[in-house]
Amino acid sequence: MQTKATVVAVDGDFATVESVRTSACEGCHKAEDGGCSVCSLMGSDQKISTRAYNPIGAVVGDRVMVESNTGRILLYAAIVFLLPLVLGFLFWGLTACLTDSILWQVCGGCFGFVICFVGVFFYSRNKRKKSFDVEIIEIVESENRDRRNCL
Repeated sequence: MQTKATVVAVDGDFATVESVRTSACEGCHKAEDGGCSVCSLMGSDQKISTRAYNPIGAVVGDRVMVESNTGRILLYAAIVFLLPLVLGFLFWGLTACLTDSILWQVCGGCFGFVICFVGVFFYSRNKRKKSFDVEIIEIVESENRDRRNCL
């Protein structure tokens, strides 16, 4: 998956890029009036910021093309949306085998659901430091073109 973004900060081999969330807001009837209703309700604008690997040396202000691995993004979505349900039902089933109490079965299901999010939190915290999911692949437009040619 590729999209255009603007570099807003650079830190070594990584850059913080900001892009406009167009696909999420395209179908909204409020988008024509200058604002998506979902974005307004959530208290945010249509911009999304992420950390990207910067192998080509983009600098602050550059418009760049960023790429993310679609398979990896789908895997993350499955982990966040499907795994909690699977673990919730698994723990519910395990407690149903151990006891006939509906209360304990519900508690077991809730425990499996919540423990999944705790695991995802710690996994994402450690993974974010060690890897990157977005990479800058091309500089589309550079505000610093003259300075870049002198280097």
